[in-house]
Amino acid sequence: MSSIPFTLPLPGGLPTGHRPHTERTTTILVPEGNVAFLNPVQEYNRDLSVACIRAWNEMRKEEAEARWRGKQDRKKAKGKKKAAAADEDTGVETVVAEGEGAKDAETEPGPSERTFRAPRITILEALSATGLRSIRYAKEIPDVRVILANDLSPSACDAMRQNVALNGVGEDQRPGRADGADGEEEASNVAEKADLGRREGCSGYVRVNEGDACALMYNHRGGNTRVEVVDLDPYGTAAPFIDAAIGSIADGGLLCVTCTDLAVLAGSNYPEKAFSNYGGACVDSEYSHEVALRLVLHSLAQAAARYGRTIRPLLSLSIDFYVRLFVRLDTRPVDVKLLARTTGIVYVCNYCEAPVVQPLGRIVEKEGRAGKVNTTYRMAQGPMASARCQECGSPQHVGGPMWMGPLHDRAFVKRVLDGTAADKEHYGTYARMNGMLTMAHEELEAPFYFTSNNVHGFARASAVPTKQVISALLNAGYKVSRSHAASGSIKTDAPRSFVYDIVREGNKTSPVRLDKMTEGSPMRKFVERAMTHTVDFTPHADTSKFDRPDKGAVFYQTNPLPNWGPAQRAKNIQADKRKSDAVDGGESGAAGDEGSKKAKVEAEAVESGADEEDAINA
Repeated sequence: MSSIPFTLPLPGGLPTGHRPHTERTTTILVPEGNVAFLNPVQEYNRDLSVACIRAWNEMRKEEAEARWRGKQDRKKAKGKKKAAAADEDTGVETVVAEGEGAKDAETEPGPSERTFRAPRITILEALSATGLRSIRYAKEIPDVRVILANDLSPSACDAMRQNVALNGVGEDQRPGRADGADGEEEASNVAEKADLGRREGCSGYVRVNEGDACALMYNHRGGNTRVEVVDLDPYGTAAPFIDAAIGSIADGGLLCVTCTDLAVLAGSNYPEKAFSNYGGACVDSEYSHEVALRLVLHSLAQAAARYGRTIRPLLSLSIDFYVRLFVRLDTRPVDVKLLARTTGIVYVCNYCEAPVVQPLGRIVEKEGRAGKVNTTYRMAQGPMASARCQECGSPQHVGGPMWMGPLHDRAFVKRVLDGTAADKEHYGTYARMNGMLTMAHEELEAPFYFTSNNVHGFARASAVPTKQVISALLNAGYKVSRSHAASGSIKTDAPRSFVYDIVREGNKTSPVRLDKMTEGSPMRKFVERAMTHTVDFTPHADTSKFDRPDKGAVFYQTNPLPNWGPAQRAKNIQADKRKSDAVDGGESGAAGDEGSKKAKVEAEAVESGADEEDAINA
């Protein structure tokens, strides 16, 4: 037996130069020297991914069963019609029994009655590193046939094979595997008898692939070779992998995407990089993390539309130093026409950050003859914003294009919440999952949040308490929610003019000093603008819904450790290997020196390129 719970003993014992890392029932050995990437902080990402894929799998099985039962009902109806037609031809009448005998005939399954059995799924993790995520998927997600764990780095794949064998989830360790060599059959028997910590219904195995991620996904573009789930969790941007991933996913399948380049997506220094990677410019504002989500969704939607496919965001979260999205894909060329309506650019004031959304398309529906509705697709009218901000007179900046549709599917988020609550002992970060998923479930579809402190800062005014801001919005009949992306945030369907009138109303009781503001400055124009709404700060009864009592939920994470955040990129072992091969395998004398110098230059070029990219992706 292995000294590590839920693992198998490795031949020769545990190797030296490795440290164990455990998440739930999965333990991996991480090699020293940072030759295979692992960030322990991402346990929350992995917990969330397991929960979301499990919820999606349940939804998939329900839809598949509904289609199957509909098909069976159609077959039965067709058979009854044939029987009735035969009775008419022969003149024989079919007599249906009544009473207890009839009831027994209906409830007892006949010899030809079939039962539904959901097809199993294949998961492709394009960038697996140590294999921790893939191994957890095999142990914790039911109905999985195989997880294809890929990485380009030879050192990472070596670590992955070792960890797969340690956890007993290798291809040759499948339960019931008896068609291979004697060693494979013995490994299968050992794995089947051992307690590997698998959750109920989980019997998937991991197949390690060493190669290019895009090439692997392009090899699964055919109808019968497509996979059900693709997980992209790169270091930095996922942009280079999106096209290949979308082509490799079956209809109704799930795409899981992580992007850690928030300096590009949610910053203001790299708009050209954001546009080249995601097809839209970033926005310098307090709601930049929501913009980051919408830019990634825009990139996914545009890539899918090129192949007649549509996306449906199930869950889109801004988490710490990255974004994580779960998106469903379907082939629906007709629905692709709706994409222009859910895509738009955003005019953002340079001073007060007031956003004005400009959609790129619109739909015109007219009722024709016989009550039939004719739908036509038109370009949107514009511009929706003037050259200068209506609130402070500052110039406008342009962000996007970006996705302007919903960020979440509430029914799906509720399914994930219910699933995690029933199995909370299986998630080490359950408290945070519960808090963030609750926020996402309650979040309004209206774009862009704000915080009371920030909007009052435009007037250098004392901030009105958040509860009073919420009361004012509710008293005026607007909807209000929190945003998962920022502590103290408020989302509403109220116009920004009303939000800023809340600031001006507060200034009546705590006036700001106009003599300290330059005449004609954006700040002074903001404060002096006449109010266009009536603001009522009377406490509203529904503000109690925004209280967050401690019920085992973490709504906004605080840094748990010093220097907490993105981990360092794994070393490029391939460059070191080329350098070593050039020295060992080259000819003696000048030829050997030339090969060594060339390898050194290549290694330095790779390292310098990685350093530059790290500066952008960090």
